[in-house]
Order: sequence, then structure tokens, then C-alpha cells
Amino acid sequence: MKVEAVVFDFGGVMTTSTMPMRVCELAERKGVDWEVIRRGFDAHRLDYDAGRISLRELYGRVWSDAGITMDAATTAEFMDADERSWRYRNERTLAWMKSLKGRGYRIGILTNMAPKFAREHFRTCFADFIAVADAVVISGDEGIVKPQREIYDLLRERIRLPAPALLFVDDLEKNVAAARAAGWQAIRFKTNDQVEAEFEKLAAL
Repeated sequence: MKVEAVVFDFGGVMTTSTMPMRVCELAERKGVDWEVIRRGFDAHRLDYDAGRISLRELYGRVWSDAGITMDAATTAEFMDADERSWRYRNERTLAWMKSLKGRGYRIGILTNMAPKFAREHFRTCFADFIAVADAVVISGDEGIVKPQREIYDLLRERIRLPAPALLFVDDLEKNVAAARAAGWQAIRFKTNDQVEAEFEKLAAL
């Protein structure tokens, strides 16, 4: 089926990098093994994105799982690096979103994002991205997260198109695979040049 809407992830697509790159730098400076944080994120990050725990509780679980006693000031540094890391805007993606809208495509945003970050940063720093969108689903507002099937179905309902008409752009393979399992078309984002070229090939079919 012909693509009628392009749905964008946030981190790594609407931003210029993914969060671990920034937090990894701080971990190295503080002498914290990155694997400790990676394992903690794997275990608990989606609870944070769903709004079930706070960022402070997330890092508390990371330290607890690893048997690390971390002082409040250092934990606050990690929290600050974490939140700051998501505010690096990918202006090329914004320009592409606007171009697609001008060509008649509907635009969606489907992201795993904690409610506090959405409220304090996303809706202000990325207001112009949001303004382009016809439908937005934020995990923390809904209590469901990618790659759960329900979050894809919710975006589909809001944008009012059949699943095969939707194209999802995300930097994580598991989220791209989940979109395809929900009946969507999908492209894994690596670079703007790559994703735009792949899209044009699909659009020409």
C-alpha cells in the first residue's frame, strides 16, 4: 500500500544522538563501569519511559542492582546529563518533516518518553516539531511503551489511517521490527541521507 503518513521516533531521530553517548562520558569521568548503567537501563528504562518511576528512582535502581552506594550529588549529575542529552535537536529531521507535510503526507510522532521530560523539555524545546504532527503518542502519557503492540495501534487510531499506509522511522531495530509486526512499513534510521533515500525508493513504488 502507498505510504500516506510518516511517523517519527524522538531520540536518535529528532535528536542528533542517543542518550547513552552523553551519559557514558560522565560515567567514564566518575569511574563508573558503563556496563553497570547499560544493564540498569535495560532492566528499568522502560518503567521510567512509561511514567511508573521517576528519573531519580531509575538511577537508584541502577546503583542498587550493581551494589553501588552513590551520593546524591553524583546521582544528580547523572540525572542532569541524562536530561540534557536529549535536547540536541536534529534540524535536518525537522526540515524533512516539514517537506513531507508540504507534499501531502500526514506526520506522526511516536516516542518513549517520561512525562516529566515531555512536560518540561519536549513540549517547549521541540514545539516546532510537534506543530508539524497530525498525531502524537508519548509513552509516559499512556502508560505503554514501544515495542508494545498497543502503542502502535494507538498512534494508528489517532492518525486515522490503516496500518499498511504508515511508515515508521526509528533508530532501534526492536522498535522497527515491532512496527512491521503491527502491519506498518518501517525504516531504521541511521543517517538523514540514508533514511530520506530509502523513503524516496518506497514512495516511488
